[in-house]
Amino acid sequence: MNVPVVVRTMVSKRVAILIGILIAAIIIGSVAYIYRAGAPPTSPTPTPSPLPTSPAPPKKKVVVYASLSEMTTADPSTEFSNSIMWLPLVYETLLWYDPINNRFIPGLAYNYTVSSDRLVWTFYLRKGAVFHDGTPVNADTVKASLERTITLGQGAAYILEPVDKIEVVDEYTVRFYLKYPAPLDKILASPYGVYIFSPMVVKHAGAQNLTDPKVAEWFNKGNDAGSGPYKLVKWDPENEVVLEKFEAWWGWKEAGYSLASPNAPEVFVIKIIKDAVTQERMLRAGQIDIAQYVPPEVVEEFKRDPNYVVVVKPSFQNLILLFNTKKPPLNNTLVRKAIAHAIPYDDIVQAARMGFARVASGVVPYGMWGHFDDLRYEYNLTLAKELLAKAGYPHGIDRTLLLVYTAGDIYEQRTAELISSSLAQIGIKVEIRPMSWEEQWALAQKGWEDPNAAQDLFIFYWWPDVLSPVTYLYNMFHSESKTFNLCYYENSEFDQLVKEAYRYEGIDSRKALELYRRVQEILYRDVPGVGLWDMVEYRVAQSKIGNLENAVNPAYPTVIFAQVLDVKG
Repeated sequence: MNVPVVVRTMVSKRVAILIGILIAAIIIGSVAYIYRAGAPPTSPTPTPSPLPTSPAPPKKKVVVYASLSEMTTADPSTEFSNSIMWLPLVYETLLWYDPINNRFIPGLAYNYTVSSDRLVWTFYLRKGAVFHDGTPVNADTVKASLERTITLGQGAAYILEPVDKIEVVDEYTVRFYLKYPAPLDKILASPYGVYIFSPMVVKHAGAQNLTDPKVAEWFNKGNDAGSGPYKLVKWDPENEVVLEKFEAWWGWKEAGYSLASPNAPEVFVIKIIKDAVTQERMLRAGQIDIAQYVPPEVVEEFKRDPNYVVVVKPSFQNLILLFNTKKPPLNNTLVRKAIAHAIPYDDIVQAARMGFARVASGVVPYGMWGHFDDLRYEYNLTLAKELLAKAGYPHGIDRTLLLVYTAGDIYEQRTAELISSSLAQIGIKVEIRPMSWEEQWALAQKGWEDPNAAQDLFIFYWWPDVLSPVTYLYNMFHSESKTFNLCYYENSEFDQLVKEAYRYEGIDSRKALELYRRVQEILYRDVPGVGLWDMVEYRVAQSKIGNLENAVNPAYPTVIFAQVLDVKG
């Protein structure tokens, strides 16, 4: 059927109107959507899968040990002072020594033999030990290290004087021939002068040979070439020394090795805090983990607090007063003897150390072979005045004596104050001058060339290199030992007897002891120095620091063997 044109037109108009309305609605809806959404509609996109995340690296165990004194040098052949605190952690010796149990602990040598005449010693090296630069430890490296120390002749090199020749038998066997019998096992377990290091230092330093000064310069820039459980990673000798665990150390892998712990710190920091009170405050605040020194009067308080651990052990460290024997009036033996009798030793032990010491008898400390318990000077002011009068000073000394000690050391400070107070009672005025160790040392070194430019009285600590009386007697009083003979004492009879005693020590201990007795009687008569007190060591740490007892060894004073620590948490 045909539809009229008018009807088709009307339908078209209606459709157009409906389409227009629909378009308008769509436009209005779209505008409303845009208004609500704030952005034009976009095509839907799939939600991305989350990226895989790596687990956070485990937090390293860091232990901070506060030391009172700044470090000196970093050369393992020549260092002879405060760097002992880290040297045994970075470098190794052939043996270690436990004086409390009188036993040797294997180091780079797992065993050794000695001939019946004690002139030939053979050491068998462990296989698999490597230096921090990857070089293997073998007999050649042992020979090269010790021969460098002997050739340089500095620091504690004198302890190797009995060695005539070192021979490489095979890759892991080294033999020592001695000039005379000597306790080579004790010598090679010393805290100075016998460390083994990589011969690659020559290449690292761009040097010609091991004795080239460039090698020492390389070490003293803070580089290391040891094989020990820790690497030296930061060398700021006046502020801090940072050590990091050496994962390839053989000791971590040897089951049951007494000088290794599975929970040892990954990082061991030695921070220089030059004040015992500050160390105490930082320990309580958790800023340090182990304090070398806190005031002795608070030790009992720490013992009662379960948040801390306190270790108290014998020590071969002692405090000594040295006289400038070449500077008037101390060049007069009677004046020195008067001062020795005017020192209140018992009061010093109680006031300075709160009993954590014992009055010294001579300069060889209590507990060490070669110590004699009848070499004390009686505290007697009447006798002291009589001696001064006999010396020509009936009314006291007409100038002020200079006494120097290490700034920040509360024990030395209290000791100096008590000495000064007591000497004032016999007419001797004393200026007490705290100095940094470097300043104290620089002043004392002037004494051999110009005694009048140096101090009068010098308080300082001594601890052993080789575990023999010779370390105390030779170093501080032999005329050849100008580095540490800071009393500038010269006595040819004494010099000869010290060396003779050391030679006998390796073959006839009774004869050696007899000679050491004579040597110390000479010192007692001449009074170039006075032993003040023999230390009883204590360390205070956070309770998380386990096995601290075994990390402290009297043969290595001030050292914390970090590889032995059992760090909790």
